[in-house]
Amino acid sequence: MARVFLILSYLALVSHGRAVTVGATYDADTYYFTQTYNEVRTGALNSGTFHVGQHILNTSPTYNGHFNFGAVVFQDLTSFSSPGSKFLQLNVKDFKTPVAVDPGYQGPPQYSYLNTGNFRLAVVTLAADFTETAATADLPGWYQSNLYARPRLAEIDITSAGVLQVDVTAAVDGWISTPSTNFGFGFVGLDSTPTASTLRFYSMEVAGGVGPVLIPEPGTGTLLLLGFAGAMSMRRRFCA
Repeated sequence: MARVFLILSYLALVSHGRAVTVGATYDADTYYFTQTYNEVRTGALNSGTFHVGQHILNTSPTYNGHFNFGAVVFQDLTSFSSPGSKFLQLNVKDFKTPVAVDPGYQGPPQYSYLNTGNFRLAVVTLAADFTETAATADLPGWYQSNLYARPRLAEIDITSAGVLQVDVTAAVDGWISTPSTNFGFGFVGLDSTPTASTLRFYSMEVAGGVGPVLIPEPGTGTLLLLGFAGAMSMRRRFCA
């Protein structure tokens, strides 16, 4: 009976710690080479995802400019106005990895969709609206100024599909204080193996709450007190 009480207490505390979550109001990505902007992906293969690829400019003739960069926006932060930690939670669906390209091959490569890979993700706060008209009017300039050259909140090495969490407390608190600076988060890859891999994230239109959300930090001290430290080790969390 005591064990049941502890388990129920643990679940209640976790539920209380996660009671306030903020869903994304917008997510999208742009394919740099063709300046193709995707607000909502359709089709059986890419439905319910947004894509973030490895930044490749003037370093690989085969893949030069062939990458996606993405953004997620949370506009209504009123429920997060109280002090406390704030984490961005993303859900990696899979790694889109190119199959080896033969010399002289023309056209897009074939891809494998894998649950594991090797991808270094950069997370930044955007300096301007990420919209089709804004991002593609002068895409190279917009990308460099408003995403790639921005200070990084985190650089994360991702090796498997699933949930990841990034500490974005300072950024979100800044947006709460000055809402006019809230343009959302930007994402691009810094490195990957194989080269030119892409992460596919679940997007906000997917049912079940697996898309991007902002969450508070659960009371880790209480969890440890209840003897559930092992549960914490199963969660991947990355702090800036």
